[in-house]
Amino acid sequence: MPLSGLDGRWWPWRRKKKEAYQEVVKQENREKEAMKLLEKEHLQKTAMELLEQYLQFQQEVEKEGKKEREGCFEAKHPMSAFFLFSKERREALLQEKKTILEISKIAGEEWKNMAEEQKAPYEEEQNGIFSCASSI
Repeated sequence: MPLSGLDGRWWPWRRKKKEAYQEVVKQENREKEAMKLLEKEHLQKTAMELLEQYLQFQQEVEKEGKKEREGCFEAKHPMSAFFLFSKERREALLQEKKTILEISKIAGEEWKNMAEEQKAPYEEEQNGIFSCASSI
């Protein structure tokens, strides 16, 4: 009977040694898998703790920021003096049934033709908004 494969290398009198070796390898593999799972679990636990700390920190920053910004304009880019003027003027022009294009042209022409004294209230309001936005 020809000997073939792995079983052919182990003679019948070495079968016990082969089985013992296979048990040791199985045990080592189980230990490696257990260590991998333990490391993975530890990493997940650490990640969750860090995430909780970050979320708590973020909430604290938001609370502090809201206290500082009360009463301020909260847009990313505050409106310019022209936009404050056109916002006010747009309401009146919409009641006259003007289109958006016509409203934009009229507001632009009016702003261009306004004197500095007439623009001053809008520019003061803009400066107040910019000062709140810069503190954000």
